[in-house]
Amino acid sequence: MKKISSFIPKHLAKKSLLIGKFESYINQNFPKEIISEINVINISGSTLILGCKKSSFATLMRFEKDKYIHILKKNDFLDIDDIKIIVNT
Repeated sequence: MKKISSFIPKHLAKKSLLIGKFESYINQNFPKEIISEINVINISGSTLILGCKKSSFATLMRFEKDKYIHILKKNDFLDIDDIKIIVNT
C-alpha cells in the first residue's frame, strides 16, 4: 500500500516548504509585535500573501507595506515584489 505522501504533487510539497521558509524568515526579521499578528497564507509568483488576525492591524500593514517588502527582499530563496494582506476570518 502506498503512503499518502506519495500522492502529493511535488510542486505542492515545494510550495509548502517555501511557505515554511518564509514563516521562519518573518519570525527572525520582522518586529516582534508584528509576528504574533500575521501568518503566511500563500505565495503566488512574486507576491507573498499574509493573513492578519485583526482588520485594524491589516490596515496598518497595508500602509507600511513598502517597509516589509524591503525586509523580504533580503531573503535568499525567492524574490518578493509585493505583499497582499488579508484578514483571517
